[in-house]
Amino acid sequence: MASPTRTALLLIDIQQGFSHPTHWGTQRSTPQFEQNVTALLAAFRTTPGAHVLHVCHHSTFLGSPLHPSKPGADFMPYARPIKGEPVFSKTTNSPFIETGLADVLRQLNLQRLVIIGLMTAHCVSTTLRAASNLRVVNHGYGCVVKDGSEPQAEIILVQDATATFNVQFDGREYDAEAVHAIHLATMKDEFCDVTTTADVLGRMQASGTQSRGERTLIDADSKPQGWQARISSRL
Repeated sequence: MASPTRTALLLIDIQQGFSHPTHWGTQRSTPQFEQNVTALLAAFRTTPGAHVLHVCHHSTFLGSPLHPSKPGADFMPYARPIKGEPVFSKTTNSPFIETGLADVLRQLNLQRLVIIGLMTAHCVSTTLRAASNLRVVNHGYGCVVKDGSEPQAEIILVQDATATFNVQFDGREYDAEAVHAIHLATMKDEFCDVTTTADVLGRMQASGTQSRGERTLIDADSKPQGWQARISSRL
């Protein structure tokens, strides 16, 4: 895991409206979702220098549980932002449209962007694909490592801290866990690294130790001319 000052947790749409019993589907994946979100949020908040950013969806459709006039637009209690954590409100699946989020992420000069939230099949997927295409993660530029190597940059999707619902298509029912797994599979490697809450927490702990050792990341005075993040893609 990167230096804490160059790592951010981005929470997508963890709002009360997703507790609606039927609007999104009749079953949800990832039963450990709430527990893992709570653990990740606590870890980032107690890691000096790490960043936490929130995205919320404000639907333009009055009948949506996420319409800003509805209680469902509020954050889940366990994922509610605290003072100092920026919140970006969106009206589309992508949090990068007319929100300023991309500029904020670039200004943070991130080496790691960890993404969690709701739903895997919709706004989480859209966020990951857009983040990769927009190159919001700095691929090592602006910092050096004491041994002279270039640190790796990545976007990380935490598979057990995201969730989705069952869907119907062409007369068939697809259960929530299957929908969740298929979307993880289509995003892995092409747009992000897919891993678990336990792995992220372990890497954060190891990074805290490592950052006090020989491979401490040091901010460079300036970025190379024409710098760009270089997220690999097979496209």
